[in-house]
Amino acid sequence: MSQSELTEEIELLRTKLNKLAESGAGYDEILKTSQELDELIVMYYNIAA
Repeated sequence: MSQSELTEEIELLRTKLNKLAESGAGYDEILKTSQELDELIVMYYNIAA
């Protein structure tokens, strides 16, 4: 996955996470999405380094 593709995916997951938090979604769903976002951010920094 390229850096620009990762950036797009990160933005999509950030938006999803914000919507989940605003809607009062359950802890498990928010945690899962947050962990997915964390993984993408780590991938992004590994590529950028």
